[in-house]
Amino acid sequence: MERSTRRILILLSIIATIGLVTLYSASYIMTYRYPYPPPNYYLTHQIIAMIIGVVFMVILSLFDYRKHESYTTFYYILALVALVAVFFSSRVAGSHRWIMIGSYSVQSSEFAKIFLLIYLAAYVYRQNGDISTFKKGIFDPIVRLLPIYILVFLEPDLGTTILLFIVTLVVLYIAGAKLLHVLSIIGLGLLAFLGMYGAGLLHAYQAERLTSFFTYLVTGSSNYQANIAMSAINSGGILGSGPGGAVYKFFLPVQFSDFIFAVFGEEFGLIGIILLILLYYMLIREIVHIAIRVNDIFAKVYVTGFAFLIGIQILFNAGVSLGILPVTGVTLPFFSYGGSSVISLLAGLGVVINIAYTNRD
Repeated sequence: MERSTRRILILLSIIATIGLVTLYSASYIMTYRYPYPPPNYYLTHQIIAMIIGVVFMVILSLFDYRKHESYTTFYYILALVALVAVFFSSRVAGSHRWIMIGSYSVQSSEFAKIFLLIYLAAYVYRQNGDISTFKKGIFDPIVRLLPIYILVFLEPDLGTTILLFIVTLVVLYIAGAKLLHVLSIIGLGLLAFLGMYGAGLLHAYQAERLTSFFTYLVTGSSNYQANIAMSAINSGGILGSGPGGAVYKFFLPVQFSDFIFAVFGEEFGLIGIILLILLYYMLIREIVHIAIRVNDIFAKVYVTGFAFLIGIQILFNAGVSLGILPVTGVTLPFFSYGGSSVISLLAGLGVVINIAYTNRD
C-alpha cells in the first residue's frame, strides 16, 4: 500500500498543478470586475490554502486513524458549532456559508463532508458491520445526521445538502445496508424535495436553477450559463486554445470555481478533458485499492467513502459545465478555487494515508 500512497501523491500533485494553471487563467480577468482584485489574488489564496492543507495532511497522516472513532462526539459538536457559526457572519452572495476571518473565509460545510465520513465509519464500526436492518442501516444514522443536513440546507446550500445525503446513502449501502432500504429513502427524499419545489419553499435562485434544468430535460433548451459553458467546451475542439486562450471565461459566472471545467475544456480541448478524467480515475482507483486491502471496518468504510466523495464532486462540477446537472456550487476536487475545499480534502486524504501506512503489508 506504500506504492499506492506514492502514486496518490504524484497524481495529486499533477492534478493540483494543472488546476493552478487553469485557475490563474480563469481568475486573472476578475481584476476588471468589481471589487477589482489583483490579477494573482485567487491564485495566491489558493496556493496558501494548499500549503495549509498539506500541513493538515501531514499531521493527520501521522495521527493514528483508530483514535478518530473515540473522538466522534467531539467532532459532531464541533461540526454543529461551525455550521451554526456561519449564521452569525455577514451574508455573501445572499448566503450564510462562510465564517469570515480577516480577508479569508472558512466554509464549514466543506469540513462537514470529512466529518460525515468519519461519523459513518465510526457508526458502522460500532455496529460491527451489521447494518442490514432498516433501523440500523438507514434510520438511526440519518436521524443522527439530520441536524447537519438541515443546517447546510438553511445556509442555503442545496447542492452540498444533496451531496451529503447521497454520500451518506452510498456509504451505508456499500457498508451493508440493503438496497431496498436505500431506494425507499431516496424515493421519500425525492418526494419531499419535489414537494418543497412545488410549494415554493426553495429560494428563488434555487427554484430558477431547477426550473431551467427541468426545461432543458423536456425541451432541450438550456439556460444562459449552461449554453456558455457548453459553447466553451465545444470551442476547445480536440486540442484546445492553449493555456490562457479561453474566450468564453469572460462571460461565465464564477468561472474559477463552478465553471472551471468549462474553462479547462476550452483551453485544453477534448484531449485535455480525457487526460484529466484519466488522472482522476487513477487517483480514485489507488484510493479504492487501499480500501480493498484493509480489513478494519472503520478504515474500509472511511476510505471507500472518501473515494466516492471525490468521484461525486467531479460528477457534480463537470456535470454543470456539460449541461447534464443544474448549477450546484460544488468544487472540482484539488482543482477549482476554494480554500476550505482544498484544505478539507487534503486533511481527509491525510487520514487515508495514515490508514494505508498503519495497515501496510
